[in-house]
Amino acid sequence: MKHITLKYLATAIGSHIWQVLCPTLPFSAVCTLMVIADVVTARRLARRLQRLAPEEQERLKFSSVRFAHTLSKLAHIYALLLLASAVEYVIIPEVQLTRFVAAAVCFWQAISMLENEASANNARWARIIGRLLVDKTERHLGISLDELHHFKEEKK
Repeated sequence: MKHITLKYLATAIGSHIWQVLCPTLPFSAVCTLMVIADVVTARRLARRLQRLAPEEQERLKFSSVRFAHTLSKLAHIYALLLLASAVEYVIIPEVQLTRFVAAAVCFWQAISMLENEASANNARWARIIGRLLVDKTERHLGISLDELHHFKEEKK
């Protein structure tokens, strides 16, 4: 009898957890794809920077610390989506807060992808976008983009 009661209790707890998680799964999937796309554009930026400054190759490699940072970012996003879903379910069901949070995360990742693609890129569109967004080259290497272009010209 005790075994059956624990089984029903575990089933009830599991179904409540699933009820909380299920509405956030599509939003979590989209946010995960955006983070993965951001990682891909960051890797593309690192390759461009390696061509400009080969001596900085070790600092630009993808490391376990950067992977841990990405996993931490995903965990924070999932927690934020769960919290938004809980607030939406319990407090204000009229407002689609989970959808708003997912849209904000996607916008944040899209801006980051644009920054990655525009940094250390000589294309015309990249120069236009670079005037509006932050150039990540300085953050990654600690030197300005002008110094990198000067270094590239001296090398020729």
